[in-house]
Amino acid sequence: MHSSNSSLQSDTENGMSAAPARSDHLRPWLPLIFGATAYLTLIGRISSLLRDADIYWHIVVGQWILDHRAVPHVDPFSFTMRDAPWITSEWLSEVLYFAAFKLAGWPGPALLTALSASVAFFLLTYLMLKRLPNVPVMILVSGGLVLTSFHMLARPHVLVFPLMVLWANALVEASEERRAPSFAYLPLITLWANLHGSFTLGLALIAPFALEAVWTADKSARVPVALRWLRFAALALVAACITPYGPESILVTLRILNLGPVLSTIGEWRPALEFGAVSPITICFFAGMAYVLCSGLKLPPIRVAALLAVVYQTFAHVRYVDVCALVAPFFIAGPLAQHLASPQSPNRKVVPASRRAVVAALAGLMIATGLIVATKDHAPPNAPRAAVEKLKQLKASRILNDYYFGPYLMSEGIPTFIDSRAELYGPVFLSRYVRAVSLEDLADFIKLLDEYKIDATLLFPFTPAVALLDRMPEWQRIYADDTAVVHIRRIHAGSADSLK
Repeated sequence: MHSSNSSLQSDTENGMSAAPARSDHLRPWLPLIFGATAYLTLIGRISSLLRDADIYWHIVVGQWILDHRAVPHVDPFSFTMRDAPWITSEWLSEVLYFAAFKLAGWPGPALLTALSASVAFFLLTYLMLKRLPNVPVMILVSGGLVLTSFHMLARPHVLVFPLMVLWANALVEASEERRAPSFAYLPLITLWANLHGSFTLGLALIAPFALEAVWTADKSARVPVALRWLRFAALALVAACITPYGPESILVTLRILNLGPVLSTIGEWRPALEFGAVSPITICFFAGMAYVLCSGLKLPPIRVAALLAVVYQTFAHVRYVDVCALVAPFFIAGPLAQHLASPQSPNRKVVPASRRAVVAALAGLMIATGLIVATKDHAPPNAPRAAVEKLKQLKASRILNDYYFGPYLMSEGIPTFIDSRAELYGPVFLSRYVRAVSLEDLADFIKLLDEYKIDATLLFPFTPAVALLDRMPEWQRIYADDTAVVHIRRIHAGSADSLK
């Protein structure tokens, strides 16, 4: 084991020091090509970037932070959890999204998302080219674009994509060189911790590559290498706590993971892979499996364990497709380079001066395209706008809303029964809500309406509780469309009739 890994490292180092034997005019352009492709593709389908309603509440929280010159420590947005302890580990992303929204309207958050994704794929391509020839890099990065395409949303997780790429590269590179990462990378984890809660994944990635670095080091060097990695891990943990909330930001991840079975009812925590259906994910994974089986590519055991952990999480949860697309390529790049037995260029080429005009033209095209998109009217689809206007006219104040309508209600200044902040509501409340509106517990649904003094409901047309409300004499349907159905208690019947 030790000797094979040493051989891998020796071959990798020798390969990285060797220059390609022939001129390669495509290679310096690949990062620009993939970065521009990601950007132009994403802003070409801007409505898809805005399809997730969570962008509403992220913008609302960003505005709240700027208005109050502080970050929230209790919930100010719901009536069921009002003043309950709550923090947002994504506060900086929310401020950025609000600023983008104020500057350019709805295209602003979409353009910010597209820019962050394009930088991430530029960096991924550039760093992969340090290890691999053109064709494998193009396949890996193209696969990454495909995998992330359906989870590419105007939400905080996309803003950390470039940091995720740089962090993964730093850990893998240090492990392959049997040293600890430079302290210069510690600010990345601090920034990550203020942008999105997935920074805990960045911390978790330290362990397998520290173990690999120690395992593959010479016996006499193992203790010093281990101590350097321990020092880096401790400093990374401290750096991750440099947020307005200190170490409490780490606890948010634990609260989410402790939601239990109800977690699978939330969109991004549902399984990403359905074996009964053909999807881009199944195509990518089975193509990868076919290559490994046909070519005989082998990874060291620690890399195998890390890769399988990421693949498992990708199968189990939609949100991990990003990790698989942007982090997993670094796990296999070194072993794949040895397997291909191909000279690997350190990619020190830069775009020649004679072609910098083309780069400037490409940048100008991206900017111009962004400006054109910004002039068009875009807004997140499937928002219950008309239904909420009806509720405002009725002055309904305690609304039992569908989980996915919560963010839009927040943006309209209406206190929510429930919304996307699952960690705030906790597993007991979430489970009760799901069972009630799905009529798994019909008696508790009726009890819930009285317990929380609900005077109106705002639900999807296909929610089982809608049919029950239609049959309850004390409730009246006053509005319905393809997006939402509104019921009110009969006490408001006179007001409802006057508004028809």
